[in-house]
Amino acid sequence: MRRWLVGGVLPFACVAWSSLAASQYPPQPQAPQPYSPPQPYPPQQQPYPQQPYPPQPPQPPYPAPPPQAQPYAQPQPQPQPYPQQPQPYPPPIPTPYGPTPYGQPIPAPYGQPAPPLQPLAPAPSRYRSGGEMAYLYGVGFAYGVGSGIWIDALAKESDPGIAFIAPLLLGAAVPVAVYAWDYNQEFDRGVPSSIATGLLLGGIEGTAIDGLQWQLSGNDGPNSWTFRTWTTVTFLGATAGGIGGYLFGEAIQPDPRSLGLISSGAGWGAAAGILFGSGVVGGDWKDGAAVWGFTGYNAGILAAGVVSTVYVPSWQTLKYMWLGDVLGTLATTPVYFFYIGSDAEPRHGLIANAVGGLAGLSLAAALTANMTDSPGTASWAPPFQVSVSPSPGGGQVMAFGQW
Repeated sequence: MRRWLVGGVLPFACVAWSSLAASQYPPQPQAPQPYSPPQPYPPQQQPYPQQPYPPQPPQPPYPAPPPQAQPYAQPQPQPQPYPQQPQPYPPPIPTPYGPTPYGQPIPAPYGQPAPPLQPLAPAPSRYRSGGEMAYLYGVGFAYGVGSGIWIDALAKESDPGIAFIAPLLLGAAVPVAVYAWDYNQEFDRGVPSSIATGLLLGGIEGTAIDGLQWQLSGNDGPNSWTFRTWTTVTFLGATAGGIGGYLFGEAIQPDPRSLGLISSGAGWGAAAGILFGSGVVGGDWKDGAAVWGFTGYNAGILAAGVVSTVYVPSWQTLKYMWLGDVLGTLATTPVYFFYIGSDAEPRHGLIANAVGGLAGLSLAAALTANMTDSPGTASWAPPFQVSVSPSPGGGQVMAFGQW
């Protein structure tokens, strides 16, 4: 117990006594220390040399308004995903005031009226024209009448009242059938004129075969064909030509002027062949005319058909080609004066006529190959037209046109 009192109470009593003794003696005053200003911090070393600031413009006496914030960021121009477009065709017309946009009037110099705008030519239609249908109606009527005559020949009908029925009915039925066909499915451009040209050339082909057989068989000899056979050959030739013309038109859709060239080629070839055959054959000139005329007819169709695939003439060119053929033939007629007092066969002069016609034709074609038709020219205008009319005791055929 005594140890606890000495070890626990005695230290506290010493601390309390020292505090009480210190409070009895106040602290001694100390001398004031002199004031020393605070030392600035040493400058820090910059990691890079300090750049001088540019001179600032004078500030306005009032604060400038802060810039307005943009509602959205401006997009950066993006590269075009496609190359630069070419200039429009036709290009702008240069004028004293700069290029003029296409379709706008051209400004004229001061004091002069502006030139009028030229209307643009309309694009050609892919469908047939009215002229083509008129041409097909006319040839179709002739085809129907010929078909009626063929039926009468097969039936050996001799009664005029009954024999007229088939030609009249078919002559009206064929154009009506063509109209109904075009009404339900309109023909493409060039198809009606191609059908009509095929019917016409095929019918002439059949008639030429009949004439050739009649001439070579002794002019209505025992081996000559009958009228029934003649009409059958003509009907088959016209029908085959019409079918071929339709297929040709649907495949190529030729220009009517190309068909005019083919038809004209048949005429030129037949005329040159008849003249040449009549002069070159030593026997009966009619045999030579029949053989060479038939050959020239088909050769002209073939040659003109090949040319029409790469060249389309104008109606003006066709007109002058016919004129050149006629003038070339007439220009060689003085050759017959040289047969006066000569023992040579004057008929050989027909060879010069045939060659002269072809030469004039070729010269006219070369000189007028680049001619064009005037605006408004009809789509189908053959160089000549043929009409048939009755007359007392028979009939008459007239050919007319613009030359």
